[in-house]
This record gives sequence, C-alpha cells and structure tokens, in this order.
Amino acid sequence: MTPPPFLIQLSYNRSTGNFWVDTGLIVLIEQFGEGCYQVEDVLKWLLSQLVRPTGKKGKYYDEVTGDIREYDKVNWVYPTNLFIKVSGSAPKIKVEVEGKEENYFTNPPEFKLDLKLSRKSNVCDLCGDTVPLTDAKMWMYPFVVDPNKFGNFYSGGKRGLRFCARCALAGLAGYLGWLWKAQGRDAFHFFVFHSDLRELDRLHKEVLQPLQVRGSRGGNAPVAFFGPYIHETTLGLLLALFAHVRQSDLLSNEARQYLATLLGASGTDRPPVPIRLYAVTGTPGQAFNMQALREFSKLQSLYRLYERWTDIIAQHQIDPNPHQRVVMIFRQFEARQGDRYETLWRDKISWAVMEFGDPAPFVEQFLFDARAREDNPRPLVRGTIDLLNQYVQEVLNMDAQFQRTLTGFGHTLGTAAQEHKEMGLLYSLRNAKNPEEFYRVLNDAQFRLELTIPEALLKIERGERIGGTPWVRIKTLLSIYAMNAFLRKGAPQAEESQSSEEE
Repeated sequence: MTPPPFLIQLSYNRSTGNFWVDTGLIVLIEQFGEGCYQVEDVLKWLLSQLVRPTGKKGKYYDEVTGDIREYDKVNWVYPTNLFIKVSGSAPKIKVEVEGKEENYFTNPPEFKLDLKLSRKSNVCDLCGDTVPLTDAKMWMYPFVVDPNKFGNFYSGGKRGLRFCARCALAGLAGYLGWLWKAQGRDAFHFFVFHSDLRELDRLHKEVLQPLQVRGSRGGNAPVAFFGPYIHETTLGLLLALFAHVRQSDLLSNEARQYLATLLGASGTDRPPVPIRLYAVTGTPGQAFNMQALREFSKLQSLYRLYERWTDIIAQHQIDPNPHQRVVMIFRQFEARQGDRYETLWRDKISWAVMEFGDPAPFVEQFLFDARAREDNPRPLVRGTIDLLNQYVQEVLNMDAQFQRTLTGFGHTLGTAAQEHKEMGLLYSLRNAKNPEEFYRVLNDAQFRLELTIPEALLKIERGERIGGTPWVRIKTLLSIYAMNAFLRKGAPQAEESQSSEEE
C-alpha cells in the first residue's frame, strides 16, 4: 500500500518567528497561495527555480541507440551554489570510444533534493509543530552545517537541528527571497527583513522586488555603496531604501507611502510596524564561510536621523540633492592601499551610526591616519561637519552652545596651525591620553599660535567632563574640526575635484 503524501499548510497566520524561514514562507505563499500542498509539488517548483542551465555541454551514453549524446549542463543558480552542494546524479556505464574505455552517464544527471521525513512525529526545532521531521541540512537553512564540523548559530545541540517539511521547504525558499551583495571573492553579504508575515509579504511585493537589481552577478541588493564589511554595506542598503521615501521613479505612490510608514517617516499617521533587518557576511569560496550575523532593529530611528540630515543639507544649501550628499559623506571614508580601497573606517562609522554610538573616534582616525597622509590631502566632504554636529547634539546629547564654541575654536586652531605650518601640534592634540596632556597641548597652541582658548573649554568638571561631555570626546571633536580646517585651508579647491569624481 502506497503511503499517503506528506502535506504542508501555508498560512499568513503561521509565522515561525525565524527571519529566514518566514522569508521563505512568504515566497511560497506568493507562488502557491494559502492552503495545503503536497511536499513533492512544492519541492519540484523550488528545484525549477534554483537549478538553471550553465551554458556548458556534457555528454551521456544513450543505451537505446548506442550513441554518445550531448546535454545542457545545469547547476544551482549563483549564489545559492555556495550553500547547496548537492550534485546532479545519474547511473554510469563504461563505454569503449576509439579504443579507449570511458565512464559515461546513461542519461543527463538530475539534481534532486530529498527531505527523508521520518514516519514518527516529533517536535520541529523551529515552529514547534509535532509532525514527521527531517535532519536539517545547509541546503534548507544557511545557518546549519554538520555539528561535528562547526559550532553553528542554531545547532540545537550536538544532534543538530530537525525540521518539519514546512520549515525545511520554507528554508529552501528563503534563497529566493533574500537580498545579497557580493564583492568578488572577498566578501558575500545577504540581508533578510523580518516582521509580521503579512507585512513582510507586502514589503517584498511592493518595495523590495521593484527595487531589486536585475541581471547583475554582483548581487540583487540596491546599495548606495558597499565594501567587504557588513556594516558599511548594510548602511549602503538602507540609504538606497531611504532615497525612495520622499520620491521614487521605481515605486508607486502607494508603495512609497507604505515604506514611509514602515520607517516612521515624518507626516505618516500610523505608528511604524516593527521591522528588523538581519545582515550576514562571510567569504565565498567552494562554500560560504560565515563570519558574522547582525540584527538591526532601530531602522525607524535611523530614518528619522536621515531625514534631519537631508533637511540640514537643504537648509544650509550645501547641495541641491541632499540624499546624494549624505551618500557622498559616508562613501568618502575609504583610502587607496595598493591596488584596492580600504574601507574599514567606513564600516566602523556605519556601525556606530546604526547602533547610535559615537562615530567621532573613527572619523578622527580616518582624518589623521588616512586623509592627512595622502599625497594631496583633502578636507572632509562639505557637509560632514554639519552632520557630525547634528549627531553629537541629538544622539550624544552635547550642549548646542558649547558645541558651537568648540566648532569655532577648532576652525580657528586648524587655520592658525596651517598658517604657522604646525601640523605636528594637531597630532599632539589627537594623541593626548588624559586631560593633563590635553590642556598641555592647548597651552602650547596658545603661545605658539597666539590663540586665546575659550573659557568654557578650560573648565573641567567632576568625572573628567568638559561642558558636560567626557573630555576625550571634546578632544576628539576638536581634533576633527582643527585638522579639517587645516586641510581645507591648505587645499581649498580639493573638495570640488573630489565631488566631480564621485558624482
């Protein structure tokens, strides 16, 4: 007697809470709709989407006619082939050709995946349903490998994970719903949004799918910039999405309004739907070597910060295209090293901003260790200081009046240092390790550059704070303002040439 077929139930009301599997579920619901479906039918469709011709030819032996025939080779579509290592298979036979015996397939190899579900029911490690299970493999879930080889993120203990058919197939479908970005053989990133299943479905259909990059081997994720590190590429993705909130030539007005609501944009009435972005990075090779998984949950706060950045750029008439200026400001934090660009500063600054931490130490590091040491050193892109000042006031709660005083004095200090050829003084300021060294450098500047130190800067408070802010942050910001003014006075035309190159 033939056993009854295994079935899966697809429904918007049955989220697993797992960001990867839920993404796969909306892919399956989009294709099949809500309802009950045979496992084999769903698996067959997934194979048809994930296996494609490679453009190469192979040969097999036709046992009926006795001829050697050609067939079109197929393989897992890139980059899924980094995760699915199941090869095509077919019986082989030894055939003598021109006096030499060789092995040939007896028909074109078929790429098959088999769930091998148990007949006995047990609890699925992802959704908790008590149903027949299968041992999880990497082809059905990218965070699973043999527990004997790697301590994976969701090992479920030494026995490994066990999935029901619905979670296993949704896991495989997740490869059809992700956004990904590759940087050659250096890095591979992928991104998955997660929230309520219906909202996730709408986000994919109305926003992400229209914005996806088509036909590029470098990835389908729209990004304002990218690099080998996860935070910079994630911020590049988010800025590319943010650009479509106020106006878009790719999204409908309804989709644009929906994206604005998701991000909690100004002028939207509904409270933003909780939305998270998961970003994973690793190095591609024969397989994917995972290096980091990050969750970003403050997307609404980040968007509101972005809104204020673009408003500032518009109000200060820095650029007629405020979005492009914001992108240019973040993109600048890279330096050529040999035949490649190092972007570690951009990654650290992106990380600090997305986590609402302090990006100033990384801006300072970039300015002193990279930009100031170029053959033709340039100041920061115009608008950088404006955004940094807004950030330290709003996010790091720095007093606005004190911050303006610090900015003004930093500009005066850097300009005077350029006139007296005293760059070393700025490096001494940057390298100050404690308040005593900091004030010693300011004292030197006062006499060597004939400057007057603002009184507010001389008052150190309990806890080694100046103007209510930790002294080291004051030192860092002052170093940035001063070095930027030093470079701007030394190369007043530099930014325009850089802007032209980047635009």
